[in-house]
Amino acid sequence: MRSLLIVLLGGWIAGTLILGAVATQNFRMIDRLLSAPRPELASAIASLGQDQARVVLRHLSSELNRRYFTVWGLIQLAIGSVIVVGALGLRPMDRTGVVGAAALLILVVVLVVVNWSIVPLGRSLDFLPRTPTPPMMTRFSRLHLAYTTVDSLKVLLCVWLLIRWSRRVNRLSLKR
Repeated sequence: MRSLLIVLLGGWIAGTLILGAVATQNFRMIDRLLSAPRPELASAIASLGQDQARVVLRHLSSELNRRYFTVWGLIQLAIGSVIVVGALGLRPMDRTGVVGAAALLILVVVLVVVNWSIVPLGRSLDFLPRTPTPPMMTRFSRLHLAYTTVDSLKVLLCVWLLIRWSRRVNRLSLKR
């Protein structure tokens, strides 16, 4: 059981880091594509113009990221639930580990709730001009910061549990 929890935690950390990289690169790719578009893309966006094409592509990237984070939130709820149940089944009982696993699940619930607030707010901002800064952008930035902070705490807690349970596996195997 302990080995399964270690694998789940490692996968969870990897999934979080990969999703963060993908979300960031989705937006960076827009500027890369538009700075030196292939002839086919240049032809396809010629009628829009580069500024309007950037808005459309940013909307597409935003929608993809919204979908990724929504699905990832549900996956994390499942992973967190399995980890809590698994932690409860560890023998000898690791009460501190159970509390850590429960805290992970609580953090994921917070992430899902924050994401539910970010998604509609982000959609309302997608086609607004950025100059002057829309008043709702401040709220969006705060929610984004809250999500990033809680997600970072989640990763740190995953790493802590991973180390804790890995050490216990080593100690338990040495006793046999």
